[in-house]
Amino acid sequence: MTDPRPPGRSDDDRLTELLSDAVSDVEPPHRLDSIRNRTKVTAMSASKNSGRPWRFAVGGAVVATAAVIAAIAFAGGNLGLTGSDDPGPATETSGTPRPSEPTASSSETVTPSTITVAAYYLGETPRGVRLYREFTRVEADSDLSATVEALTRTPSDPDYATAWDSTSLTAASYDGDVIEVVVDSSVRERPAGMSEEEASAAVQQVIYSVQAATQTRSGVQFRSADGPMDQVFGVPTSEPLAEDPPLDTLALVNVTTPEQGSSVSGSFTASGVASSFEANVPWEIRDGSEVVASGFATAEGWMDKLYPWSTEVDVSDLAPGEYTFVAMTDDPSGGEGGGPFVDTKSITIR
Repeated sequence: MTDPRPPGRSDDDRLTELLSDAVSDVEPPHRLDSIRNRTKVTAMSASKNSGRPWRFAVGGAVVATAAVIAAIAFAGGNLGLTGSDDPGPATETSGTPRPSEPTASSSETVTPSTITVAAYYLGETPRGVRLYREFTRVEADSDLSATVEALTRTPSDPDYATAWDSTSLTAASYDGDVIEVVVDSSVRERPAGMSEEEASAAVQQVIYSVQAATQTRSGVQFRSADGPMDQVFGVPTSEPLAEDPPLDTLALVNVTTPEQGSSVSGSFTASGVASSFEANVPWEIRDGSEVVASGFATAEGWMDKLYPWSTEVDVSDLAPGEYTFVAMTDDPSGGEGGGPFVDTKSITIR
């Protein structure tokens, strides 16, 4: 029997790596330049003009909402690459990136285990469809297979959605240079009702997620069972694709904790990532539409990428019940620019 993760790597170690790289929007140093010198990587350019709703069907499955999130044990505060190009001690990206698909001999069997992954999902923002990150646990035999599984599931947060199901996105592998993603040939054309913006976001959803799984910014090659795909949802994919710039692709505020549906009491730590004016991240607790508590967190930076933020929230004076935690970007324009980016999580105060 073999475990696809190196000996001694606990699930907490894995989550620390995810917090170091998946949250980060800085490309790991050294390896990426040599990879791109040897393999042409094409940057996508998305159309950002659609204002239509983004919930749509792919492969016959209508995007749904509502799921119960798995509990995640958050390890330490090591955010590694979030603030610099230094991968930090918990990552393995400063040298040769580790392939995420284990190779077993004919006499070995890979045993599935519970793997924590960071998956990116689609969500509405004042600037159109963007990506929100959600951590989840999946039973799988590798980081990449866990990520593929996560992308084809309904996200825990009902404000998020995925463009993929188990028939349209089937596998992924990494050879140390290029991440290869296997999709069904039916996704070659953009389906009716899907805008160019949505199609671009659906492709970037996969790119950001599999890069998080491999802890690299390697190019992503889409292919079907018959060979490379020249396009996916109408987006050109004949060559390996790079991730689009984070400030043009990701929601500018994203809550990591509390998780959707979690229970809290006394006080709790709220955390996430944001790129907000002067690094100010306002938050509220709402009882229905009424704001019953509010404050702000200060992120570690702003403007060039998303930075981590964290704050303690005191709920000891609030009655037990169902509430909504809301984090947002600061909006000095007073709504003239479309309003703030917002991420919400339903919580129960015990």
